[in-house]
Amino acid sequence: MNKRNGGKNAGRNVFFLGLVSLFTDLSSQMIYPLIPEFLVGLGASKTIIGLIEGVAESTASLLRTVFGRWSDKVRKRKAFIYAGYGLSAVSKPFLYLATCWPPVLGVRFADRVGKAARTPARDALISTSVAADKKGRAFGFHRAMDRLGGIGGPLLALLLLHLFSAREDKVRLVFLFSFVPAVVALTFIPFVRETARRVRTEGPGKRTGLGSRAFVLFVISSIVFTLGNSSNVFLILKAREAGLSVAMIPVIWAFYNVFCSVSSPIFGSLSDRIGRVPVIIVSFVYYSIVYVLFGLSVGLWAVWVLFGAYGIYYGLSAGIFRAYIADLVEPDFRATAYGIFNTGIGLALVPASIIFGAVWDAFGSNWAFFVSAGFSMVGFAIFLTGLTIKVRHKGLPGP
Repeated sequence: MNKRNGGKNAGRNVFFLGLVSLFTDLSSQMIYPLIPEFLVGLGASKTIIGLIEGVAESTASLLRTVFGRWSDKVRKRKAFIYAGYGLSAVSKPFLYLATCWPPVLGVRFADRVGKAARTPARDALISTSVAADKKGRAFGFHRAMDRLGGIGGPLLALLLLHLFSAREDKVRLVFLFSFVPAVVALTFIPFVRETARRVRTEGPGKRTGLGSRAFVLFVISSIVFTLGNSSNVFLILKAREAGLSVAMIPVIWAFYNVFCSVSSPIFGSLSDRIGRVPVIIVSFVYYSIVYVLFGLSVGLWAVWVLFGAYGIYYGLSAGIFRAYIADLVEPDFRATAYGIFNTGIGLALVPASIIFGAVWDAFGSNWAFFVSAGFSMVGFAIFLTGLTIKVRHKGLPGP
């Protein structure tokens, strides 16, 4: 990596993109924890809620590979970052006008299209702004800033709900005010700089094409795993089932995000030292255990503990998965790689969320969590199989 990319732009880009994510997530997390209860109030069943989340995430995910490939082709990142964050910002206030569930689906879809446009380009820009041995730390920092917004968003929503407690449309007013931090986020993008990208690989003898065995198997294992990783709205519904009041929903969501924010840079830096694979292995197993415990939990205190535990899983996975892809794929193809990865897991969210909601409606929340844990372990087995095949046939250590 040249000195300009590894020096000035490294700190500048990671920092300002972190601020963009912080304020965007501040906006998103003002409304996200309130959407399940809002939908229930509009008459939506658990299955419909699963359908909304699955369709919104997965349909928009079809565009992630398109946007990623487009960004690689034109060799520009900032235009996609502007467009993606801008679309998400303007879509949120329309929740204020929703009187039935289809408009909510429309808003969620528009927001996710914005995410599809910006995420591959943003992650590719971060990966080319830092040295190879600092990618885990950089993505960990970015995820931590994102989750700081996740802490402040629910608390800001709680404050607004208190201030407008006498009004019947208080939840809708939170949706309306969420537009403000979303616009603030856009003001930091001009400070981000494009980076010159290298044309050589980052390590000797390393296969870094999109068709490499390591990348393909990681995407496949992640897709299967995602069949057991349905929308987080079901965690909120689980908390409600355990007796959590509506007023405390933003608080428990902020509690979850505290653990996300603290754990992300810790595990990101750890992956720089010991490698991504050991941390990824732990993340698969850890997730399954947490979901089994969610299924077994009956008391509200246990749900609070598990929300914190689930936040630690986020630190074990989100940023590290992105750094791992940067380890496997050449810089000129990274936005495409991130697009393929996000498209794959996004498409899996349709059956994941629908299955979870349907199992919950038919057999109860405990079996929904058990089934999800089962899918996650199948994905883990595929990931391990890929590592075993690589060692056996290539005589190399795990990717």
